[in-house]
Amino acid sequence: MTHDTTHQTGVRTPESHTADDHATDLHFAYTTDPPDFERFDVKAVTPGELLGTPCTFAVIGQSHLVSAPGLGYHEVCSCDPLPAATAESTALEPGATQTVTFESDHVRAETTVQVESLDAFPGADDADVAHRFAPDAWTTIAVSPAAYETYHTYPERDASVRTRTRLARGDGEARRTEDETELAGDETELAGDERRPESDATTGGRR
Repeated sequence: MTHDTTHQTGVRTPESHTADDHATDLHFAYTTDPPDFERFDVKAVTPGELLGTPCTFAVIGQSHLVSAPGLGYHEVCSCDPLPAATAESTALEPGATQTVTFESDHVRAETTVQVESLDAFPGADDADVAHRFAPDAWTTIAVSPAAYETYHTYPERDASVRTRTRLARGDGEARRTEDETELAGDETELAGDERRPESDATTGGRR
């Protein structure tokens, strides 16, 4: 995946930094419905794939957004409280940890959240999409075929938040795959029967 540098060096204004200055928690919400990108202040965005399915990774003014319509999987992470009933929160205090899970017919996802000191942030060089809000305030996303990792840094709290999300096909998706494989096997067997010469009922020979 190509590293997105379009907005990487953009520096936010003090007004846009106010929400983070007063943030005490990082909020996560998961849904099967696509988010409305128009609602968010998108700073940087890049296309990618998860489990072989196209998806979008974006840094937004409040944190990040991951959207994979083909999987029915969408994650929003924000410094501002989220209205979704499934939202979870992690305190922005070094040492805080949390595990958040999401499951649907299509996909299973597990996110581990770790809040560490600011100097634990490895930098943006290996990220696939990144945005610098201020000299030490970053959001980065690094993507692999079945996982993605994000960092959010909060210099005013001497904190960096690392999230690691792993995905796998859901039980419903696995059942569909098994059914399709079984159906393909049946069709192959049927095609073989149609090609097989019929036995001569009288002589026992082949026609």
